[in-house]
Amino acid sequence: MNKWHKGPPPSIGWWPASSEQDANAIRWWNGKFWSCPAYHFDTAHSASILAEMRSEQSNIKWTDRPEWWLERSKT
Repeated sequence: MNKWHKGPPPSIGWWPASSEQDANAIRWWNGKFWSCPAYHFDTAHSASILAEMRSEQSNIKWTDRPEWWLERSKT
């Protein structure tokens, strides 16, 4: 079970983040604002566009990145 946190995450980057606690939604945190959500079916190009779009939602929570995410980031 995921623990969801309020406030900013510990670093800039992609995080599982959602107003509905959907761990499949990832958002870019730029240090100030959350982006619109991207999902696994979005292309890299689409995700990059979404990362530039500021979310208008104010109730976004984030959760820790899953193990598979951490393993992929090592390669």
